[in-house]
Amino acid sequence: MKSGNYDVILMFKVGKFYELYHMDAVIGVQELGLAFMRGDFAHSGFPEIAFGRYSESLVQKGYKVGRVEQTETPQMMDARCKQMATPTRHDKVVRREICSIVTKGTRTPSFSEGVESESDSAFLLAIKEKAGDTANESIYGVCFIDTSIGQFHLGQFDDDRQSSRLRTLLAHYPPAHLLYERHNLSPRTMQILKRMLGCCLQDALSPNVEFWGSSRTLKTLAEGEYFSSDQEFEWPHVLKEMLAEGDSLGLTAKEDSDLAVSSLGACVHCLTRCLIERNILSMKSFTRYEPVDVSGGRKEKEGGPHFTTSQRMVLDDITLSNLDVVDHPGQQDSSLLQRLDHCSTPFGRRLLKQWLCAPLCSPRAIHDRLDSVQTLMGHAHLVGEAHEKMKSLPDLERLLRQIHGVGMRRPNSTHPDSRAIMFEEATYSKRKIIGFLSVLEGFKTSAELSSLFAAVAGKSKSSLLKRVVCREREGGKFPDLTEQLQFFSAAFDHTKARKEGTIIPARGVNPAYDAAVETIHKTATCLEEYLAKQKKVLACPSLVYWGTGRNRFQLEVPESTPASRIPRDYELKSQKKGCRRYWTKETKRCLEVTMAAEEDKQMALKDTMRTIFHSFAQHFSLWESAVQCLATLDVLMSLTTYSSLGDGEMCRPEIVSSPVPFLDVMNSRHPCISLTCGGDDFIPNDVIINGGRSPEGSLVVVVTGPNMGGKSTLMRQTGLLVILAQLGCYVPASSCALSPVDRVFTRIGASDKITSGESTFFVELSETATILHHATSHSLVLVDELGRGTATYDGTAIASAVLRELSVGVACRTLFSTHYHNLVDDLHGNLKISLGHMACMVEKEEEEEGEGEDGVQEDSVTFLYKFMEGACPKSYGFNAAKLAGLPPDVIRAARRKAREFEKSTERRRLFRKLVGLAPDFPLDQLLAIQTRLKQLHI
Repeated sequence: MKSGNYDVILMFKVGKFYELYHMDAVIGVQELGLAFMRGDFAHSGFPEIAFGRYSESLVQKGYKVGRVEQTETPQMMDARCKQMATPTRHDKVVRREICSIVTKGTRTPSFSEGVESESDSAFLLAIKEKAGDTANESIYGVCFIDTSIGQFHLGQFDDDRQSSRLRTLLAHYPPAHLLYERHNLSPRTMQILKRMLGCCLQDALSPNVEFWGSSRTLKTLAEGEYFSSDQEFEWPHVLKEMLAEGDSLGLTAKEDSDLAVSSLGACVHCLTRCLIERNILSMKSFTRYEPVDVSGGRKEKEGGPHFTTSQRMVLDDITLSNLDVVDHPGQQDSSLLQRLDHCSTPFGRRLLKQWLCAPLCSPRAIHDRLDSVQTLMGHAHLVGEAHEKMKSLPDLERLLRQIHGVGMRRPNSTHPDSRAIMFEEATYSKRKIIGFLSVLEGFKTSAELSSLFAAVAGKSKSSLLKRVVCREREGGKFPDLTEQLQFFSAAFDHTKARKEGTIIPARGVNPAYDAAVETIHKTATCLEEYLAKQKKVLACPSLVYWGTGRNRFQLEVPESTPASRIPRDYELKSQKKGCRRYWTKETKRCLEVTMAAEEDKQMALKDTMRTIFHSFAQHFSLWESAVQCLATLDVLMSLTTYSSLGDGEMCRPEIVSSPVPFLDVMNSRHPCISLTCGGDDFIPNDVIINGGRSPEGSLVVVVTGPNMGGKSTLMRQTGLLVILAQLGCYVPASSCALSPVDRVFTRIGASDKITSGESTFFVELSETATILHHATSHSLVLVDELGRGTATYDGTAIASAVLRELSVGVACRTLFSTHYHNLVDDLHGNLKISLGHMACMVEKEEEEEGEGEDGVQEDSVTFLYKFMEGACPKSYGFNAAKLAGLPPDVIRAARRKAREFEKSTERRRLFRKLVGLAPDFPLDQLLAIQTRLKQLHI
């Protein structure tokens, strides 16, 4: 067993304990704090009831954990051996089977574990690659799934040399477990995976054997009857669309879906090894994944809780990281997601992250969300009441999958868990019942929430709010759960079931149970009638039934009864002093019927929980629709809370469908500033790009200013405000108007990628190349100090060329910060580019004594953190050096050298100007002028 699962920590059931052996035992001692047991070899263990806690701890640390259960008792083993002619020593061992293998990407929390799971999704991702039509381009097929929810996402897409779409996918859906085909991925892709998924569990699978091809995947799915219902097989809609039209057998994928279906095969193989494939595939939940920047955009399901839009804003992994949009490993309370997250439910938090990673682009859809937020802001008391109600809700989205898993597993299932001997079965049953009851209570609460907002939504301008809280008869999409909730409320005694851990079904819930009870009742009536008849026959009023179990229904006849009255068909069964006990054909028949009915009753009772859970899961689409509506309402209330409780003035953004790009934000503040400081002294700024909304207006703003003056903060702040506005949320500003932004690009910060062999400057240029290749006239570009990773002249030249392309070629809204003042001097008078700077106050200090003509005058700089028009003449880097604590002598020497460089540059500039004015001047006179400029210290 271990030889076939060498990468798995196996926990063997031995009686009421799980035990780990050899190297697994060592890991248990090191990671879990277990103690070694006495014996000749290393082993450790813990009680059965603690499995959930210990296995979850190992999984969180990146291990794979296997649960090995006893599938027979010692008595069952003895009986099996007796039926064998010559049992071997291997036969005389209690049978055990692996019942589950759990990894961080294949966790399916169950009622029996009793461990709270994280609210964030942990995806299992499979990826396959082939070369694209042009050099350095790739085609990727992907399949990813959050097994705790059970929805597959399949997609295939072309990608550029930077693998922009792949990196965006990894940022939006960060996997916890990665599967890829051995020797399939290119070195570039491997470097990306290594850099972005360094802490992720990664498995290289053998081609065709473990990472299946598309044909084998489709054949396995078709033969496995995962999608059969009422003996009829039907492909899920998404998979059906991926099948080649000419193949009547449905075993060939289309060319544009071949890699995606193959990646699905890798996921199915992994789920099969973990023994959870049937539970998840039987949910038939598949969606097609398309990159957010694909033409036409990503569309939501018709009738779903999300507003259907033609396109979503693209936020790639670089932008998400540079702007701190979502949380990153090791990050502490500074992301926009944390600032916005006032959700009360885990499924609401997951949806909020999805919204935040792909804001809307449609003005109509954005304003519909804003109308929802504005309506809710006007009814703060209802929002507060709803928040309190929602806090009591469990993770309904994940519990639905658990209920589905319990409901589909029949007693005669081939899954080894159906044969496992569990000593804590009563505890597990209680947990299942408590979990199920919490789901019922949760949906009752959801119905109350729907009623709470129905009247408000009916008067609101927002169709979105109306759709998620109003019932279908009221024009909404929230399902009517009344009939189903009434049925399950009356299905059994909830209080008794919660206490005893056993469900006694009400009449009509379990037909098999009802039939058995009815048979037992009828037989009992027959026995009573037969007893009354025999009392007359024997003339014995004291005649009674005696016995228990298999000896029941013996007629106990007093010895005083004459033997002549006893019929010949009476069969003496037992006797004692004073009485004799008889069976008759009728009592034996009734005993057989009763015992058979009691056995049927017991079997039906054991299957009652599964039957009720199965009946609940039959309405899966109904429950799922309610959960989606609740999640949307939770996110809208979260945005409402942020909009109402901002640390200053908040305004409703105006999204204008304009062919001319513009951005006009007044008195804006950083949306996350209250997380890092008090926010009271934060200075608001105006950011205006093409405020006149003219087709000929300047769309590029070059930002200058002193080091540490706030340039990067202003740029990040602008990007976050645009994201907030198109998310459908109020923004921290006095006013905000903009045309929709289709993508936010950022080139901020300086870092190398040493593991990929990429220098700081190369990384800068790669990110800039992505901007120039993919930016459109409706994008927002934020570039911070491009060109600092190389020589000054090279950096200035590259920055100048990029500026020209952004202002003339792409013509998109851009904030471009720089310290190249020569570049800024050349931009004066350029109508396509405007200049701005972060203001500061500079005071000249006295020259140092004894320096003469070479004396150095220090500047005392006070940052004003105010964005003003025009350029800043200097960067005042020596002030930053002083604040950083460089030695005064070093700073003084640097000032002298800077002064020399400035004079030399100024001389060259004047000399070039003179040459330009008098191109026919003799060379000796030009050299004399240059010498004179040096003598004048110019």
